Amino acid sequence: MTRLRNVLSLTAAALVVAGCATATLTKLAYANAAVAYSNLGPLLTWMVDDYVDLSGVQEDWVRARVDRLMEWHRTEELPKYRRFLEASAVKAQGPFTAADVAEHQRELRVHVRRLVQQAMPDVAEFLAGLDADQAGQLERKFAEDNRKYVHESTRGSVEERRERRIRRFGDHLEAWVGALTDAQRAIIAEHYRSLPDVGDEILAERRYRQAEILTLVRARSSKEALMPHLQRLFVDLDSWRRPEFAQKLRARDQRGQEMFAALSASMTEEQRAALQRRIRGFIRDIGKVTAAT
Repeated sequence: MTRLRNVLSLTAAALVVAGCATATLTKLAYANAAVAYSNLGPLLTWMVDDYVDLSGVQEDWVRARVDRLMEWHRTEELPKYRRFLEASAVKAQGPFTAADVAEHQRELRVHVRRLVQQAMPDVAEFLAGLDADQAGQLERKFAEDNRKYVHESTRGSVEERRERRIRRFGDHLEAWVGALTDAQRAIIAEHYRSLPDVGDEILAERRYRQAEILTLVRARSSKEALMPHLQRLFVDLDSWRRPEFAQKLRARDQRGQEMFAALSASMTEEQRAALQRRIRGFIRDIGKVTAAT
């Protein structure tokens, strides 16, 4: 089950190069990851255009840079994901410990960091080219995103929100291992009910990043000036994240690792077989993508 959590995350990173996903794409990824991956380039270009109205020249530039990033990802990263998945399929035959989960969380973060840093020069160059009107569009889009986040994170009572998270996670997990037992659902429920709410801290960090980016864009900062700021905002988080929040996140990680270890120990042979089939399916899809390249 260690690998399950990281397979989910690594697959998301592989499918969603800039860390953005839609519900439709996620569903498609379960059905055919190769098709979902092949649609990422146009999707990411569209998403950028949704944040700022791109000129024709800018749209061509974004499309070319996205295509270049996708090519790098196919040739450099997907083979690494495939090796990870192949090792995961072997390990998925037995239970995992919390230490196993922690190890693979660290591995995942290395993959994500490499992806972010690969995209960062193009992001910096793009932001450096925005004009005042586009900066205003970006600010309005940030505000809209935040309103949606607040609405979703505060809709219903605390217990109702927690129950939604439990159901979503359970449904997501069943896509990988098949039907869950009552005991497994109880493990998930106990985990989510023990977690402190960090919604306010997450929103605060979002707003901080957004404000920093808008300040830099409105100052017409150069690509070279933007780069260290983006590195700080999206990679070197400990340089500015509040220590109390960092400690909460570490505690949540540890509790999550313990939950996955407990779920792993409780898996039936049928669930382990379903998990391996799902992993092997993603390996085949990666093979299709890399072969097409």
